[in-house]
Amino acid sequence: MSKKKSNKLNLIICGIAFVIMLIVLFSEGIDNIINALLQLNPLYLLIAVACMAVYWFGEALGLHFAAKSLEPSVKFRTTFLVTMIGQYFNCITPFASGGQPMQVYTFMKRGMPLGSAMTALLSRFIVYQFTLTLYSVVFLIFRLSMFTDGDLKPLTVLVTVGFIINTFVIVLLFMLAFFRKATTKIAHGIVRLLGKLRIIKDVDDKLEYIDRELDTYYENFMFIKSQPVMILKMFLVTVVQLLVYFSITFVIYKGFGMSGTDFFTIIACQAFVLMISAFVPLPGAMGAAEGSYAAFFKGIFGSYYTGVSTFIWRFLTFYLPILIGIVINLRMTKKGFDLNNAEEKIKEM
Repeated sequence: MSKKKSNKLNLIICGIAFVIMLIVLFSEGIDNIINALLQLNPLYLLIAVACMAVYWFGEALGLHFAAKSLEPSVKFRTTFLVTMIGQYFNCITPFASGGQPMQVYTFMKRGMPLGSAMTALLSRFIVYQFTLTLYSVVFLIFRLSMFTDGDLKPLTVLVTVGFIINTFVIVLLFMLAFFRKATTKIAHGIVRLLGKLRIIKDVDDKLEYIDRELDTYYENFMFIKSQPVMILKMFLVTVVQLLVYFSITFVIYKGFGMSGTDFFTIIACQAFVLMISAFVPLPGAMGAAEGSYAAFFKGIFGSYYTGVSTFIWRFLTFYLPILIGIVINLRMTKKGFDLNNAEEKIKEM
């Protein structure tokens, strides 16, 4: 299946998921939903939207620090465009894996060399993943014990698994950088084993590909290592960015005029939802994200507001970037930039 058809299929799946979410929401009774929405202070809804905009701005700013250090001529509007393209394709692809080729292609179309684009995006990914893992450690230490009993106990296992996966990604990234020879030997061993099992046919070609990728990663990481001030700025921006993102549910909570649960507990629950979503192989972790959110927040919002708060949160953090991304994608397609075939275009350039 071509990338374009795959992305269309993913969009259809996202649309179906949205319809299902509406059906579940309205199953609670249209009158109850309307009454709950009438209780929501519009000002807080605007603040929640603003939080999402700050999250996007923070993502763009963090990426811009890296891009600017590599290509001083790059404009922030270009970096912001690249960020929103990444948000869109990450939302509609499993494991948020589809954004980077499109981001690299967009950077290149705006005059940035391939190597610089990849290094900037890698820098952003490493800092974001590292910061998210630090947040996870803090929340696991100070709040996980609150949910280890009762109905949420199974979810705490999933939270732990998600944390382990995020931590493994960070460990792997640093292993690739600091233990280059050992990592290469391990990678070669895995490829040769898969070759013996006849899972991989062209073993030599795969080994050459791995060597090229590891060399590229190592060179990129050496640049990152040489820019401590840039990394510190990216880290601080990401700390604020994630805090604002985690705060969206707290804003919704206050918007309903509710009280009794502290800010740290609510953002911890939000972080736990993100940890669970990390290893679900569906676009946007559909189903798992909504289900875990409703489970964690039912005791906080109560059954009356849980469905509406889930819908508002999910729309702002998942469907809104998709809608914005569709508009951007259509406009770029009209200008001759087919982002759906970005990987093929990069190879041709």
